[in-house]
Amino acid sequence: MRLLFWLLALLLISVTSYSANTVKLANGEWPPYAGESLPDGGIGTRIVRAALAEEGISAEFEYLSWKRGLEIAKRGMLDGAILWVPLPEREIDFLFSDPIMLTDFVLLYRQNKPLEANKPVQSKGFQFGMANGYSYEKMPELTSLVRESGKTAVVVADDEAGIKALLQERIDIFPIDRQVGLWVLANMPTPSIPILVHEPPIRVDKLVVLFSRKSPRSKWLQERLNAGLAKLRASGQLNAWLKEAAPPAP
Repeated sequence: MRLLFWLLALLLISVTSYSANTVKLANGEWPPYAGESLPDGGIGTRIVRAALAEEGISAEFEYLSWKRGLEIAKRGMLDGAILWVPLPEREIDFLFSDPIMLTDFVLLYRQNKPLEANKPVQSKGFQFGMANGYSYEKMPELTSLVRESGKTAVVVADDEAGIKALLQERIDIFPIDRQVGLWVLANMPTPSIPILVHEPPIRVDKLVVLFSRKSPRSKWLQERLNAGLAKLRASGQLNAWLKEAAPPAP
């Protein structure tokens, strides 16, 4: 029922305020990449908005849960959704933009229960934590490590709860996007036991904008965004923004 309400509301918005030079995209909360209260909406939002502006297109964002935003975009009630991994199964419903940025998925651990750096993770006996709602089944590298640990992963509410569980020694390892993990740590009191990042990442993915195949402008918007991204890269602005947004290592 709530999803139906959102679909009807967004249909009304699209009918009353549609403009050829405006794109409407689903967005969500995922600091520092995206967030309604973040400066410029987060680095991912900033890049998408700027790339479209390079082509004379204004971007409007609907902040929804990630699952709801994807579903509404899939139905063509929005032009698309930003900051998704371009999985093959999503090609049925969406066109993919060029990469906005890369996301590397790392393991956080405590200094008092270390993982050996720059070597394959030996996870036996370690307690993993997992954030609720994440598509971990899409990461065989991670599910294999959890299986080898010999322990059922502890499910936590979100990334911040996972890092807190790590600090409280309820878990030993927490998988997370590197930038997200560093952002959460930078916005928490300095922990008494240092939290470290295991290198190398267990997985690196692209983050793209998904354009709904049900939108009659999907191909045109894909081309415009890609052209704008190319201009930002060529000018050096894209790389400068990514460096500026990177949180310091703990």
